[in-house]
Amino acid sequence: MELLENVFLGMFLLGFLFTALSAVMSGALGHAFGEGTAFDAHGAHPEIMGGDTAHVPGAGHAEVGWAQHNLASFSPLSPTTISAFITAAGGMGYVALAWWSWGPWAAGALALGSGIVFAALVFALFTFVFSHTQGSSLVEMDSLVGTEGEVSVPIPSGGLGEISYVRGGQRSVLSARCADGAAIAKGARVVVKSVSSTECVVEETRESWLARSKGREAHA
Repeated sequence: MELLENVFLGMFLLGFLFTALSAVMSGALGHAFGEGTAFDAHGAHPEIMGGDTAHVPGAGHAEVGWAQHNLASFSPLSPTTISAFITAAGGMGYVALAWWSWGPWAAGALALGSGIVFAALVFALFTFVFSHTQGSSLVEMDSLVGTEGEVSVPIPSGGLGEISYVRGGQRSVLSARCADGAAIAKGARVVVKSVSSTECVVEETRESWLARSKGREAHA
């Protein structure tokens, strides 16, 4: 019995320690739940370009294992849910043995049930938070349609480059490709035609195209 008590106590301490370390490493849960929750996003990012910078929220592709779409989701087998299971199972198992004097089978059943219930609650909470956060972020990204920007990294023919744009007094960058698959040189002015969670589709403005054409003629 004493061995089983120690096992349950060790599970509780291990789960609690992992949760505390995750909170500290993610900036006291201020890192949009960070990598400790199996959520990682890549896409738009701030860049210093002679002015203020801004991060485009939600402008990334969610990589959470089981999700098959671009919306952020929370994995049921993430480190957070696993640590929640271990913490609850260990804590309730120890209480059942040490405080309530239950038998090992009854304590084990309580531990298993408590771990599953607590992990399910954590999973439901984080899934709710992610879905609502990502939903509002995608709405904000859609509002970029029609915004003018400048090509900061050349867009190759049929490939992906990068544009910078100013919004709300802040300059940000976003991965971009040309609407007709043409190449667009660095410095060209473009307008955003559509936006996804990872990139945007742009089209060079007529004024920019004419200015670049005249420049090529002048050098010919």
